[in-house]
Amino acid sequence: MDAVYWNLESIYSSLESESYLADKNELADLSATLVERLSAVDQRIGGIESHELASAVRDLNRLSDLSENLGSYIYALWSTNTADEHAQREMDDLDARNLALKDALVRFRAILGDFGGDWKRLIGDAGVELYTFWLEEQRFFAGRQMSGPEESLAADLQRSGGDAWDRLHGKLSSSLSRPWDGGEKTVTELRAMAYDPDRHVRRKAWEEEIAAWKSAEISFAAALNGVKGTTATLNDRRGWGSTLEKSLVQNRLSRTGLDAMLGVMTESLPMFRDYFRAKAAKLGLSRLSWYDLFAPIPSAESDRWTWERVKDFIPGMFDTLSADMGDFARRAFDSRWVDAAPRPGKVGGAYCTNLPLTGESRILCNFDGSFDSVSTVAHELGHAWHGEVVKNLDALNREYPMTLAETASIFSETLVFRSALAEAPPEAKPAILDTYLMGAAQVIVDILSRFHFESALMRLRPGGEVSPRELTELMLDAQARTYGNALEQNERHGWMWAVKGHYYSPDLAFYNFPYAFGQLFALSLYSLFEEEGPEFATRYNEILRRTGSQDAVSVARSAGFDIESPDFWRRGIKVIESFVKEFQAS
Repeated sequence: MDAVYWNLESIYSSLESESYLADKNELADLSATLVERLSAVDQRIGGIESHELASAVRDLNRLSDLSENLGSYIYALWSTNTADEHAQREMDDLDARNLALKDALVRFRAILGDFGGDWKRLIGDAGVELYTFWLEEQRFFAGRQMSGPEESLAADLQRSGGDAWDRLHGKLSSSLSRPWDGGEKTVTELRAMAYDPDRHVRRKAWEEEIAAWKSAEISFAAALNGVKGTTATLNDRRGWGSTLEKSLVQNRLSRTGLDAMLGVMTESLPMFRDYFRAKAAKLGLSRLSWYDLFAPIPSAESDRWTWERVKDFIPGMFDTLSADMGDFARRAFDSRWVDAAPRPGKVGGAYCTNLPLTGESRILCNFDGSFDSVSTVAHELGHAWHGEVVKNLDALNREYPMTLAETASIFSETLVFRSALAEAPPEAKPAILDTYLMGAAQVIVDILSRFHFESALMRLRPGGEVSPRELTELMLDAQARTYGNALEQNERHGWMWAVKGHYYSPDLAFYNFPYAFGQLFALSLYSLFEEEGPEFATRYNEILRRTGSQDAVSVARSAGFDIESPDFWRRGIKVIESFVKEFQAS
């Protein structure tokens, strides 16, 4: 494809630029100053005063902006050239500088937790009513943290502990390879062959991929046990009832809401198994194997998308919701916010990152001309639109959880999918439907299996290390619970615990269910848009604005939904069900 690279000049001109160095120094200096001031407050009898609270909130807003802006810029440089040693050093340096910010937040929480006076009056006198939700959240977290010195030590040790295990997983998984036709293929290349139209190629790639993960399973298991062991220990020391409880609080979701969602996801499994059977029939198979899940069906769309076509199509589809959203997408393309060209040294996948100091975003993807790639661009532009809607809010009111982070992205993806499906000729519709349903099945069926796996793992890990054999058995059991007999029993993927990097994140256990939340929440919003048309845009943007200053139950309630009721989740499932029926009939 054409050389579609992003332009980072409006953020910082380079890692040596005056503005970059000034922001980096301000992050360090302001963090140190805030720690010093909070230490003085902590040692004084009487608690924090209103002017001190106002000053601390102001500083935390600024520090959050600085840290996010610097981190997004550095990662943007590194992710398009992973051999960039300077960017790698800067990432390490920023991690070190952020320790003081973490220390400041720990001290701030402790001070709020210890405050024994009139809390509402303090907030009012400080003039920080806009941050009431966030401040209440910090007071809660004060009861879920260790002493200041212990938290400081834990943050410092994590760089060589949990984070090191995470890095080990990344390095191992990016370097694993297997022999292939006189040469070698990495596991990344082998996994990409799951989309090959030749079933013999897909099966061989799957077999070699399994062999690759198995060859390093002792190291992967050590890393996973290290991360989950640390997580379990720290959560216990901090007073969390369970790792899942912490994840729910991080995602601002009630257990009732989660149980309702999981129940409906389980309830939907027969419908997804119908999709798998329909796909098997289109492939001429009696039943799918794991390596058939992403196989292109015989009626696969031959039309390829050019970048110019994407730049015209996506904004046009966004226009159907609002002209503002469409114009925003045009600005993102015209201002070169997107890096789309695959090339050596660039990370795989896709992401969107926000730059709060400039009010911009940057999107990385690896565009290959397929409709799936088009969908990915729309998904990431949805994240960018979310950033645009909240960019004028202060940092502490922009920090939305993962559950709500996927709302705008999946809504945008659905906009583009429905439009592409409506415009496609009959012979292209099965492929477009299959692309969508493959993704939906991953988010509902596979993510449910991952939730079952991680739940079992977190029950076992406190009792001792879990062996590679046990990890594989847990994963196969979890897959059997969700895929059922729609997949060949002996051809699943027992080493998915080694594949998925999110299991190795020390701070984000149960990383998966927020994606299912985002999928179904966004689809429910989309069903409202279908009922109301463009008039829905104002309500939609208001929902996005609230994501950083309310919990998920309250945000949903503002849209007229009760996420603690199974009926809410069924609304999103019904949207998917309509596509399954259309796929079966195609």
